[in-house]
Amino acid sequence: MNIKGLILISRPLNSFLSGFAVVIGAIAAINISELPLSASQIVGIVLGYLATSLIAIGGYAINDVYDIEIDKINTPHRPLPAGLMTLGEAKGYSIILFAVGVTIPLLNIFSNFIINVIASFIALVGGILLYLYAMYFKRSGFIGNIMIGLLTAIPFIYGGFLTNSFETMLFPAIFAFLLLVGREVIKDIEDVHGDQLKDVQSVALRYGIKPARNLGFLILLGLIFVNPLPIILGYYTSIVFVLIVLIIDVIILYSGYLMFNRTDDEIITNSTYAKKMLKSCITLGIVGFLFEGVMKLLTFIIST
Repeated sequence: MNIKGLILISRPLNSFLSGFAVVIGAIAAINISELPLSASQIVGIVLGYLATSLIAIGGYAINDVYDIEIDKINTPHRPLPAGLMTLGEAKGYSIILFAVGVTIPLLNIFSNFIINVIASFIALVGGILLYLYAMYFKRSGFIGNIMIGLLTAIPFIYGGFLTNSFETMLFPAIFAFLLLVGREVIKDIEDVHGDQLKDVQSVALRYGIKPARNLGFLILLGLIFVNPLPIILGYYTSIVFVLIVLIIDVIILYSGYLMFNRTDDEIITNSTYAKKMLKSCITLGIVGFLFEGVMKLLTFIIST
């Protein structure tokens, strides 16, 4: 097996960021009442990072397996079309990484067996979703969009579980899910011409541009209603978080302005701008939740 092929198919930066999402989820969902974190929680977060990174690499590998015909045309330099790895090697690599990633949470000797099993089960769910997405749902349209949202939300759920923050972990997870699903539907509008050639059954192709736009922004409108809830319930109270929520809501509303009362061609063109603006909301959301988590940690340190 070619070492260069292994490195390229692993996407080191992306896999690092995938694993780091668990750390972000743990910090974002942290609750002062659960501080200080125990040894089992700290080790659990480290193992969760490793498990998620390995499962992500397995996902990239199996994704390349099922995308090989497209990659031969679009990205012939990728490891499989370039001949740096065989299909069998890539499949075997992904299976090994999935297996190791699911097993790693069980190695937390500081935690009880039930907690480790639940952590392993969450990792297993993520791995199965990645595998199913690559095999069946990548070109299935809205189901694929939902799976992207779930895969983005799982690290927040995982991180919140590891810090026993069962209530606060829901808000970052719901935020990630709704924003990613809504954005994916809008992105499908942008890709409608290319998807037609690839036989992708997106909402835009199956039902039309305007129904896809309506669905995407209906989901994003749900996010606007969900965003204030952690503030109202007192989980996140800083002025920074409030301002970030307001900015995100304004961006979503402005994205809607670009997409409504337009022709289909204008909607397709403007979907590119809307997609980019919605991507900035992801970064803003992560900053907001991280800021709240870090402030809680600082408050605890100062108070002790």
